[in-house]
Amino acid sequence: MDGRVFTREEERVLRDMGIVFTVQPGHLVYMKGDPADRVYYILKGRVRIFENLYSGREMTLDVVESGRIFGESAFAPGNLRPACVQAVNKVTLVSFRMADVLPYFRSRAEFALHFLQLCSNTMDHLTARMEEQCLLDRYGKVASFILDVTEQDSVEKGTAGGVIPYTHEDLSVSLGLNRSTVTMVLKEFEKQGCLERGYGYVKVVDRRALEAVVEGQKDR
Repeated sequence: MDGRVFTREEERVLRDMGIVFTVQPGHLVYMKGDPADRVYYILKGRVRIFENLYSGREMTLDVVESGRIFGESAFAPGNLRPACVQAVNKVTLVSFRMADVLPYFRSRAEFALHFLQLCSNTMDHLTARMEEQCLLDRYGKVASFILDVTEQDSVEKGTAGGVIPYTHEDLSVSLGLNRSTVTMVLKEFEKQGCLERGYGYVKVVDRRALEAVVEGQKDR
């Protein structure tokens, strides 16, 4: 199961009505304050939604992977982007205007339902991320993120068998932590038998142990 909500036919409709393009790793899709005129659906890759804090730090709000949408601020005309979005790896996107989608909502009720489901998923992810920022330390953040990404087996995303196909740098960018901090945390988790590290990937070995780290911090 790859976690996608849209059917292949619905993805084809989005491709036909929208604009398909690629964003290279580290490049911005849009910045906070830009006009919100289009919604984006990720065909391949992942993006990071982040906020620039007054201290100069960047706070990661969410990491959005293939099969999900972002840019919902374009639902209403005249809105501005509330956050920045950056490609984590090479990303293939399709962007579209809500005005182009509405006719399909009227004729295909299931399409509209899937769209609302994706919006609900986005809200759930953002709520979880904000909770992590407030309650979890670096160990909790890394554990929670790895658990979230490996929750579903997906051959397409490379997460089958509890594997997360991220380098230390990928995790650093996704979590808004220093690379050295991520490496230290992963080494400690590996020492405890929670996970296994390899070139360009991390594999969950003891899911319950990682869950205990997260839950223990939330209960403090």
